[in-house]
Amino acid sequence: MASRAEEAMKCGFDMPLVTYEERITTTLSLPHLLTMKTRRLREDDIFITSYPKTGTHWVWEIVNMIVAGNAEYAKHWQNHAFLEYRSEAQLDEIPSPRVFFTHLLPRQMPEEVWERKCHVIHIDRNPKDAIVSFYVQQTNQNWINKSKPAAFTGTWDQYVNANILGTVTFDSILGHVLAWSRIPELHPAVPYCQVQFEDLKKDDVAEVRKLSQFLGRPLADKVYVEIAEACRFDKLKHASENLKDQTFHNRWNKGSTGYFRKGETGDWKNWFTVAQSESFDKAYEETFKQTFPY
Repeated sequence: MASRAEEAMKCGFDMPLVTYEERITTTLSLPHLLTMKTRRLREDDIFITSYPKTGTHWVWEIVNMIVAGNAEYAKHWQNHAFLEYRSEAQLDEIPSPRVFFTHLLPRQMPEEVWERKCHVIHIDRNPKDAIVSFYVQQTNQNWINKSKPAAFTGTWDQYVNANILGTVTFDSILGHVLAWSRIPELHPAVPYCQVQFEDLKKDDVAEVRKLSQFLGRPLADKVYVEIAEACRFDKLKHASENLKDQTFHNRWNKGSTGYFRKGETGDWKNWFTVAQSESFDKAYEETFKQTFPY
């Protein structure tokens, strides 16, 4: 019987994948996952948790600016703080307070996150929009084997179905969201903040203020506005591709928009067929015991 990772590769994921702790991951991250739970942390570490393509770059940059107290961009690409793709020694070089981001599930996180009561910020987004964005990324990027055409070479229908089944890299977005939604109940003493992509789109200044207050780092009202403006799509895209140290910037196929595609809401309607949307809605309802809210 094929493993879930093997099933993922059969449906079009053209990269080395393994099943570790019942979750599909890349072989590249496996060495770091083996030591993840016992990693040593600092009490002022900040964790941004998300499923890919839900606004991770956006929130990571905002939080770094809040920590710095101004609207200056962080020097490096956020990938230098990618928890499951960096060794403990590499991450130890980052000065405090460290702002990590991760796509791991709660049960895969370092135990000291909960013991030290580190601040955790989780990002959610309409999962259909996230799936579309991740599909575009994975059909235009291959950062593991440059000789391959792309990380995913299957069809859009295969990709949607794989997300429903959970046979995708990082597993299904539904299981990811469900697991993180339970943190306030499982770890009530851990400072936990929920950020919604769609709320950031509606009022980014208010969301910057909320994050600042959550982190216990209040700033002047004008700084909230400056941070929000600096982190809007076009400006952050320009800064990330032209101003930042490019050491941790992955390469893309010619013509790709890279990490920054559209940054909009509702694009899923241009991709999902009626049948695909209904299938996903059913899977959502089975997972969360409620109707699809978007």
